Amino acid sequence: MLMTHFSFPRLKQIGVKITTRHSLLAFGIAGLAYLVSHKRLHRAVIKTTSLMCKIERKEDAIKLVWPNEAQFYRVFRGVQTIYSGPEPYVAEEGLTAGTIYTYTIESMDEARHVLNRMKIQTSTTAENKKEDNILLDLVFTTIVAKGQISLEWEPIKGIERYIIYRNGMKVGLVNGCSFSDRSISENQEYTYTIKARRPLPRSEQETYAVKSFLASIVGAFKKGSSQEQAAIEEITNTKRIGHVQQLLQSIDESLVDRMNQRNWQLRYTTFLPEEWLKNPNLASKVPYFKGDGRGFDPESSRYRTRVDMMIRETEKDAEIDFSKAVGKSEAYDKAGVFLEEGVASDEDIVVKHILSNKEKTTIQLTHSVGNPIILSPAVDYKVIGTFYRNGEINIAGYHDQAPHHEVYLKEADDTEWQPLHQAKSKGLEMMARPTANHLWRFSTFTQ
Repeated sequence: MLMTHFSFPRLKQIGVKITTRHSLLAFGIAGLAYLVSHKRLHRAVIKTTSLMCKIERKEDAIKLVWPNEAQFYRVFRGVQTIYSGPEPYVAEEGLTAGTIYTYTIESMDEARHVLNRMKIQTSTTAENKKEDNILLDLVFTTIVAKGQISLEWEPIKGIERYIIYRNGMKVGLVNGCSFSDRSISENQEYTYTIKARRPLPRSEQETYAVKSFLASIVGAFKKGSSQEQAAIEEITNTKRIGHVQQLLQSIDESLVDRMNQRNWQLRYTTFLPEEWLKNPNLASKVPYFKGDGRGFDPESSRYRTRVDMMIRETEKDAEIDFSKAVGKSEAYDKAGVFLEEGVASDEDIVVKHILSNKEKTTIQLTHSVGNPIILSPAVDYKVIGTFYRNGEINIAGYHDQAPHHEVYLKEADDTEWQPLHQAKSKGLEMMARPTANHLWRFSTFTQ
């Protein structure tokens, strides 16, 4: 099978004149970063262990081992039986790298009556894994059993502590890479968000080494920001989990050859929440800009940029359409008198159809839009979204920590948008090229 590799180029182009001194400095930093990057070790096998199940993953294989508490077991991948027998383990090969799989394990008595049922969502490791966006291929495992939800994730270099939120409320602070929730209702849906922060120098990528050095300079000299903030990455990893009672229902194997063909709409908007914004460049002839004057709202007509992507699944493929729009920029003087207006080019908003097969469809969105009135950093972000034929989604991206960013999803016939990601601006200075980004991911476990 042909595999497509994705990369998230994180160093932004610098829109200023490059001098010989700058070039020599960059060469020196790049040389150091090259040496650092070649120390990275590739881990071909990822293992996690919980009280409910031990899991070993490779690029093309997954092995599950669970407590031996019954006489007989039956294991499904999706709705297809892959094992029946007395042994408390199963190993499956020939899987696709970097792909999410769902397993159901049934523990049965001698009469083949189901005693317990456990459902696991995990993934194979990515082939030639890239860490430009560390969340894209991060192995994330969710285990659902009666009265319990367990989350386990691959360690992220440079992070020792994670904050856990459930349906928007803080429920835990963990030093490891797992969290178990036993205070759940079986007929309620839950959304868990794992948040963390890390300083750029702890990354093992050469781009981070360059950005860390430059971010410290930007943070030290930009008014209203700090050296610490300019060099801190924000990380948000969200998992939406369906009703436990529904997830643990008996498997209907008659559905093995039936996959729903869905029509998805993904909306990504950037906006300025203020009514008026002061230009951080005090030397500019334009002291103020008009903002969008609003909060998070998927339907608002006021924005800096908006991209809508439509994914229409067919039997074995998908049709991809998209639209893009850029809001008008307006400049004013200190007295509030209108100076000029303009609309930036949308040519650097690009949507690509990466792949489609009987399992999933993957799209990629890249975005870079500047200010049409003055020379300033562009609003940059990138997203890769995978839509599985069974209805699950896995979307990951990164963006500047300014302005406000909001991402929503719905099926074509739905009236309500589902929020995937909302991030507040930390100041326009965070759009400067050397500063740290916000990395985010949203995935589901509902089938």
